[in-house]
Amino acid sequence: MIQSLPVLTKEVDVDFLVFVERYATDLLKWDILTFFGQNPNIKAPLSKIAQAVGRSVTSVRPEVGDLALVGILEQIPSLHRDEVLFQLTQSPQFRRLAIKFAENQGFRS
Repeated sequence: MIQSLPVLTKEVDVDFLVFVERYATDLLKWDILTFFGQNPNIKAPLSKIAQAVGRSVTSVRPEVGDLALVGILEQIPSLHRDEVLFQLTQSPQFRRLAIKFAENQGFRS
């Protein structure tokens, strides 16, 4: 007689899977999303973001720009005239997904 194996069911967070597939499209975006997910209230210039992910400002600039364009990051003015700061969006859904992303991935070094 064949015994049936227990069926393991686990709910899949479809929104999370779509978030990863749509926004974490390369390793640099992966690192940037992790940085902001671990620091959801930070307002950082490109130089700080680049330092945190171990890359140059030149390589980080277009990726941060892309994430701002799609609404994951927001650009905010700085007290320094020539500097722009970036922060995680205020959208509750995207904030939750970015924080979950960071919690599940850890920071790649």
